[in-house]
Amino acid sequence: MPLLAMTAARLALVGLAATSLCLGASARGQDSAPPGAPTLTPDGLVWQTAGGELMLMPGGRLQVDGAFFSRQTPKSGLYLRRSIVELRGWVGHTFYFDFGGDFAPVPPPGTQVAPSVLPAADNFLAYAPFGDALVVQAGQFDVPFTLDNRTSDTETDFIERSMVARSLGAPRNKDVGGMVHGLLWRRRVYYSVGLFNGEGAGFRNLDNQADAIGRVVVTPLAGSDGPLSGVSVGGSAWRGNHVLGPEAPVQATPGGVVFFQPEWTGSFGSPTFALHEQGTIQAFAGEVSFPIGSRFGVRGELVWKKQQLVEATVLPSGLNPIGAATLDGIAAYGEVWFWLLGDQRLRPAPGYEMPVRPGWTPGPPLEPALMLALRGEVLKEDLGTDTTSLGDPGVATTRVVSGTAGLNYWRGRLVRLSANYVLNYWSGTSETILALIAAGRLEHEVLFRFALSL
Repeated sequence: MPLLAMTAARLALVGLAATSLCLGASARGQDSAPPGAPTLTPDGLVWQTAGGELMLMPGGRLQVDGAFFSRQTPKSGLYLRRSIVELRGWVGHTFYFDFGGDFAPVPPPGTQVAPSVLPAADNFLAYAPFGDALVVQAGQFDVPFTLDNRTSDTETDFIERSMVARSLGAPRNKDVGGMVHGLLWRRRVYYSVGLFNGEGAGFRNLDNQADAIGRVVVTPLAGSDGPLSGVSVGGSAWRGNHVLGPEAPVQATPGGVVFFQPEWTGSFGSPTFALHEQGTIQAFAGEVSFPIGSRFGVRGELVWKKQQLVEATVLPSGLNPIGAATLDGIAAYGEVWFWLLGDQRLRPAPGYEMPVRPGWTPGPPLEPALMLALRGEVLKEDLGTDTTSLGDPGVATTRVVSGTAGLNYWRGRLVRLSANYVLNYWSGTSETILALIAAGRLEHEVLFRFALSL
């Protein structure tokens, strides 16, 4: 907690210093475009020095969520999903930065949650010498695998990402590494490729290995005025290798019901076993986005992944490998969305997360909008092991079919109220799945979010 408090204090001091700098420039009567006083744009608050040498965009995200379902674990109720203080900006016209801290409470020790819901924020530096055509960035950010994973949580159509990204494709969401990405040919081609630790948000690489991840998207009619100007098709690839790497990710529903458990206790209560990443990981994904005009559209994604794991006991001296395992999975979703009020131009195109270049739009951008989205998805996984006597609860098959209906009310891009209804259907033969089936094959979740994004 002292470290979090210190970080928050430093971010607050940076914001105060930026305010003093820009307001001071305004008081001296220096010309600027726009003036040095704070300006509210569609991307939030902006301070800029008179000569444009420094632009600061202080902000934050607060997301209060609620999850309600009949199962006893986890419990129904409200909780803080994210509480982020951040600062983005430009030094000149080529150096971009984005850093922040997430101060949402972490789960109690021993609680099993999907890593994608653990507090984490973007922290990276970028160099953009040719505008959006070439951006070189390094730090911690959303890995370039699938459209869903490269869409900011403030812009997603649903409260949580799909199982394509959240469970199978990029379950840790963010990673530490370096990436080159950009938009070419009049924004018709987006490319991204990078090297990452492959272990999610963290301090240092645990196994001295790197994962190569890349994505390409083609939007052939970008820049035209026709109703199909946003139609795109793309693909992602992931290749890596780990040596007694991190623990395999927990997989859970949007409300937090776990259906793939990487930790378990052996016979007679001991020892404690865990699945850890050991060996190669390879994954491929395809995506199609088909907006028709700015108010209606459909999209879908498919991902296949194969990953080698090891079953190990956790000792004070480190991991003790006992058995080898392999996870082979496929997931897909299809979505349809419709704006009942407002349209898609309220938000940036999903899947890119380019450096923010705010436009100077006069007046508060707080027009209301209402969006309805429907999503159907399926996840199929097979976990095999060469040591069946260890009692791994994930061994055999995991099957989840899920449908989600989402309603989002936007007040500009700053305030969002969301409600999701999720229906999950369990099937398969793993111990974890059979325990869920025993309580009922159908599982209902009602989720709410009240969010502010500056």
